[in-house]
Amino acid sequence: MRRTVGAPKRRSTSPACAQHPAFYMLMYGTVRPGQQPPAADEAHALLVRLLGRVADAGRLRVPVEQATRVIHAATTGATLALVGEEPSERDLTTSARLRDTVIASVTTDPPASSGSGLASRALALDAALETALTTGPPAASAGIPLRDTERALLREWLQQLAGWTHRSRGRR
Repeated sequence: MRRTVGAPKRRSTSPACAQHPAFYMLMYGTVRPGQQPPAADEAHALLVRLLGRVADAGRLRVPVEQATRVIHAATTGATLALVGEEPSERDLTTSARLRDTVIASVTTDPPASSGSGLASRALALDAALETALTTGPPAASAGIPLRDTERALLREWLQQLAGWTHRSRGRR
């Protein structure tokens, strides 16, 4: 079966936390506000990159930052819940069900035709703009014929078209 770009991968129903509970307790069980192990930072960066690709494909319902927070919160909670159970009591289908629910909440179905909804297109363009501004050399942003204020305004408009509001910043 061939996957489309940006389509979520299906993983084993046996979560890694069930196989290596001590590692996950070390990685997530000691997290304090503003501090986390370097491995958690690496996992976060990987998730942001993967979700950026999903957004580029027009398959993300929400901005990358919001999808990252939702997925991280769900997976961390599921991991700690499973690790805290006796191995004989762990229901590993919990992780698979939660994964499917979370993926469905942040992604869209593949478009039926070559076109897609306005929200997905706006998010895809916003993600492509963010990628162009952050992944290339400093001179790469010079290739975008917009001033900083124009880029900020364009990104705000794209996020509004996608139905996302800046609640965390107090704007609507």
